[in-house]
Amino acid sequence: MVETGGEELAAANEELLAKIEELESKFPKIEMMITNLRKENETLRESIDKINENFQDIMALYEVVSNQINPFIGISKITATSMEKLEKLEYETKILRKKIDELQKDVVILADIYLRQYDIDINDIIEDILAEEEISKIISREEDIHD
Repeated sequence: MVETGGEELAAANEELLAKIEELESKFPKIEMMITNLRKENETLRESIDKINENFQDIMALYEVVSNQINPFIGISKITATSMEKLEKLEYETKILRKKIDELQKDVVILADIYLRQYDIDINDIIEDILAEEEISKIISREEDIHD
């Protein structure tokens, strides 16, 4: 049998109603998915904000460090000046050590000349001083015993 226009319309209507019911049954799922996506977006936004804050902190720290020593450029002006001063001090220290060594040698030579000129035996003087120290120790012990 051939369907008439009313039956076709009724079949199309039923088909449309079935699709509407199917869509209506999917709405809660879709709403739940949208809510979950919004929550995930908010979580991602918060994570990105935290990353941005950390990045800002790192950049501030980098600027502080790069003012002293920039690892990508080399030694900064402040550090270069400090290094030059340090190198200058080291050089001056070496010169002073050399002069002190020379002065010590000169003093030894002059003392030796003086002692020879006046025929002084330094070993005798040292022995006399040590003997006097021993005598004074013995005397102070005897005084402590009598007190």
